[in-house]
Amino acid sequence: MKPEVKIITCPKCGSKQQFTMYPSINAGNHELREKFIEGHLTTLVCDECGFYGVVEYPMLYHDLDEKFSLFFKPDSNERDVKLPNVLPAHLVKDIRMRLVHTQDDLREKIFIFRDKLDDRLIEVVKDSILREMEAKKEKVLPDALYYAEDRFACEGRSLVFVPKKGEEYLDPIKIPFTTYENIGKMMSGIWEREVVGYAVVDAEWVKTV
Repeated sequence: MKPEVKIITCPKCGSKQQFTMYPSINAGNHELREKFIEGHLTTLVCDECGFYGVVEYPMLYHDLDEKFSLFFKPDSNERDVKLPNVLPAHLVKDIRMRLVHTQDDLREKIFIFRDKLDDRLIEVVKDSILREMEAKKEKVLPDALYYAEDRFACEGRSLVFVPKKGEEYLDPIKIPFTTYENIGKMMSGIWEREVVGYAVVDAEWVKTV
């Protein structure tokens, strides 16, 4: 799908200006992909008053090299949707399809699949981190955790998560990669439940496994 130019009204001063929306992004276009990840494609900057804010609209994000496709549908609580004919028929069986409702979730899925990890297992890891924080009676318990990076350093391999409390992002949490591997071995049954079509895979999904 081609970019669409819409007229957007600034919520602060009421002035109108053009804004380009991208209903479909192909990660093969590296420049477009980086602009999206950095937030440039979804941020409105008013020409009149300088106000800036996020513009959200339905969007498909495809990465056929890494074999995943994401559908971002804001202002929705659906757990799955049917999107016929958005992927080549011969590729569908090999593509991981996910539905997300927030931009944080969309970027997280991109990072997870980019790093060749399993988002189902990442959800179990996040739940484990939050439970441990509760057990330790941490002063600040985040509302959510978001996977950010697979990091290699002199002390070994680790996974990095960013906590979020309200609208504030807190200091990153780093865990050994072996934690991910060990949980994968213990949760072997998680692989037996197939994810069909564009579906939400989150903490709630894991609880139903």
